Amino acid sequence: MAGGPMNARDREAAFQRHLEIADAYVEAVHDAGHLAWFEGGHPNRYVILARLGLDDDTDETDLRRALFMRRYR
Repeated sequence: MAGGPMNARDREAAFQRHLEIADAYVEAVHDAGHLAWFEGGHPNRYVILARLGLDDDTDETDLRRALFMRRYR
């Protein structure tokens, strides 16, 4: 991965690592009685969906992936 642009497989692997690391964040948000920004019912979810041009019924993981992958454009 170092030294050059990441290919699609490397980007997806990086996203999967991000999901694993973010598990503690999501758990803490739930423990506090809240929803994470990407979960259905959170008002920011719809703002991000609109900004990315995604449908309202986009899967949570696909929303997170779309936002994560923006860094590689």
